[in-house]
Amino acid sequence: MTVRVALYGGPELAASADVLGLIAVEAAQADLALVDLRDAGALSQAAALAPELPRVVVLAGEQLALAGALGVPSRSIATSCEPAALGPLIAATLPSAGRGSTRSIMVTSVRGGAGRSLLVANLARRLAPLRATLCLDLSGDGTLGFWLGASSRSWSELEDLTDELTAEHLGVVAADAVPGLRLVGGPPFAPSVQLAQSAFRAALGLSEVVLIDAPTLADERTRRLAGSVDRVMVMSYDDPISIAALAAADVPESAWLIASQSMATSLGGRDVFRALPRAEAAIAAATSRPTALGGALGKAYDGLAEIIAIDAT
Repeated sequence: MTVRVALYGGPELAASADVLGLIAVEAAQADLALVDLRDAGALSQAAALAPELPRVVVLAGEQLALAGALGVPSRSIATSCEPAALGPLIAATLPSAGRGSTRSIMVTSVRGGAGRSLLVANLARRLAPLRATLCLDLSGDGTLGFWLGASSRSWSELEDLTDELTAEHLGVVAADAVPGLRLVGGPPFAPSVQLAQSAFRAALGLSEVVLIDAPTLADERTRRLAGSVDRVMVMSYDDPISIAALAAADVPESAWLIASQSMATSLGGRDVFRALPRAEAAIAAATSRPTALGGALGKAYDGLAEIIAIDAT
């Protein structure tokens, strides 16, 4: 589950939020506010928060009596910024409503060449007419840009901004593919782990839906983001090498397993969420004029896109 928080405090609070996998956003987009009331500046800024936004606050010892007198629930009070102290309080304070809408989807695979970029490109083309969509290409090889017919600027242009990357920065470097669809990230290098995380956080402030073309499950960029995105899709072939790789992989429990070029209903004892049939001729034709694929494979892409579109509402 992705938890989006408005942070009001110093580096210690920000570091704990990062350890807990929280996504820092503006207050209007937040599920919860984290406020260090020991910091006078944070106290002043948080005073303007909407009263209905849930809060977890960090207090000094001498402030506890005041909090009790004001009726601040103990489940929302920490006396340090340690992740071990904040984590249980955040879980207890979050609204008990159902799971929020899906805004971020990461597509990865157990080994290379499974069709990740083609899937991301086709999902993006189908979602863009419905919701503003941004693709992050973490592979650094330019394949996603090819399938989208867009040329994005290199990740190397953003590396120096890793610690201060904003949605506005991404908006400047994003390449327009089709109306409602933009691409960030291009060759010749993949982003650093830290830049990938920063770009994801910034992307949530720039677009309604974020699709990530991620490296294989074993890659650190993928592993770091897997706990932050709303949905993970893991692609795999049905050949013995892929099945063995799948068995050895650390697959997120709630991930959707996508069988590539296969009609299998299970792979290595795992249920397949959707199967993508072989379509060599359609793919070959699309290489001369990149566009949304049709035929049997296109129908499979349609089905996945429809589920994501529903999930995003």
